[in-house]
Amino acid sequence: MKDYAAQGRLRRLAIAVLGPLPMFLVPVLLVATMGDELPERVRVHGWSFATRVEFTWQAWSAQPVWGLLVWVEALSVLAFLSFWHVPWGQRVVAALGVVTGSVIPVAWGLWALGLTATLGGAAAPGLPLVVKVAGYAAAFGLGWWLAGALPRHPEADGPVSPWVRVRPIGAAERVMFVTSLWSWRRVVVGGLMLVGVVWLATRGLDWPWLGFLVLVVLGVFEASQAWCRLQVDAGGVSVALPWLRVRRSVPWGWVRYAEVGDRVPKGRYKWDDSSWGWGAVGGRGPVLVVWLADGRRLVFSTPEAETGAALVNGWLERLRGSRSC
Repeated sequence: MKDYAAQGRLRRLAIAVLGPLPMFLVPVLLVATMGDELPERVRVHGWSFATRVEFTWQAWSAQPVWGLLVWVEALSVLAFLSFWHVPWGQRVVAALGVVTGSVIPVAWGLWALGLTATLGGAAAPGLPLVVKVAGYAAAFGLGWWLAGALPRHPEADGPVSPWVRVRPIGAAERVMFVTSLWSWRRVVVGGLMLVGVVWLATRGLDWPWLGFLVLVVLGVFEASQAWCRLQVDAGGVSVALPWLRVRRSVPWGWVRYAEVGDRVPKGRYKWDDSSWGWGAVGGRGPVLVVWLADGRRLVFSTPEAETGAALVNGWLERLRGSRSC
């Protein structure tokens, strides 16, 4: 099967790799061009460590920002590889790479405007925060634009395969199938993350507000996936998170066929995409596997997987005609 994600992949990978470089290059350029006009020290804060770096060539030769850049580059490449067959995910990684590279330049801009005493240090409330958010948003938009347009998702217009189970659907009938999945593990994991936020906040640790916000968002998002609902209707196959009132849908044009698995296929299947696909899975038991035209899968754990697969294939047969031989 043709890898449609290959279109523009190298461009998106280049942006993801080059985007974080200003984190290191801008400070070096400032030292080379401005010298003693810069503040004596710069505080690198809000990452996995908090330290101070002198604006001298001797200090820059062994500065932790270089190590931070290597760590960020490795993280960007690993994230990109996890979205190897997901163009929109690659585009997001590329845009976030540009955002990462803008952190120190934005901090420098705040200092140059007289809004902060040191790069990345404590700022007066109000305008500095607005400038930071605006700068990061502009960086994300720039990275998204540089990554280029996404390739068009392939269509599956062939007949249904002969080896899958089909429930024939007449001309006067309509398809409708709804099932749900509960996962108490997600409730526990999300709750522990929120408890961790409260614990860190009460300890008075010098954590950046963005770190707390990320943990809260991840905790709420994890817990909100405890209840998932899958629906098959005339519009396609969709998975919803009722507590968040969000839904992801796959149109029938993207669906090749559906089958039943005794266990979850190898790979990672969550709400966000991966190179294997996406979906909602939990524990043992049958799973509904919907094969997509790009070679990936939508996987959903349900005891009614056989009924769901038969209805999906029946509706595809109704839309596309007879089955292949």
